[in-house]
Amino acid sequence: MKKILGLVLMVLTLISGCGTTTGAAKSVDLSNLTATQVVETYYSSIATGDYATAKDCLSNEIGQQYVNSPDSDFKNIKRLTDLKVSPAAPIKLYGKNFDEMQVTAEYVAEFKKVITSNSGKQFRFIYVGKKEKDSPWKIISIGTGP
Repeated sequence: MKKILGLVLMVLTLISGCGTTTGAAKSVDLSNLTATQVVETYYSSIATGDYATAKDCLSNEIGQQYVNSPDSDFKNIKRLTDLKVSPAAPIKLYGKNFDEMQVTAEYVAEFKKVITSNSGKQFRFIYVGKKEKDSPWKIISIGTGP
């Protein structure tokens, strides 16, 4: 009986881990992406529900804020399509990182709930930074204006 119970518990443990992305390995290696590619990866990941990769695109300083806010891309976007991302421009936001760039993104979003923006065409100014020369690009700010 103990063997059967142990086997059942093991199978249930294995099954409960299937289909979840929590704690899953990164689906994309972000270390060699350009600033523009990080922004593309972020929005593509949001569109497909790969929130682990999307969060990895964010800097540590803004990660929790962007993930937990009620109107965040993680919680409020129902569908995201027609993504267009600009080439990175050498426009700094804070000037405290080794390098900072501005990228713009245009897309169509359907929101679960209207909080700060209506569903439809969206335009965002995204600032991406590298803490040090060999650091990966990370999103340091997302806003509706420059």
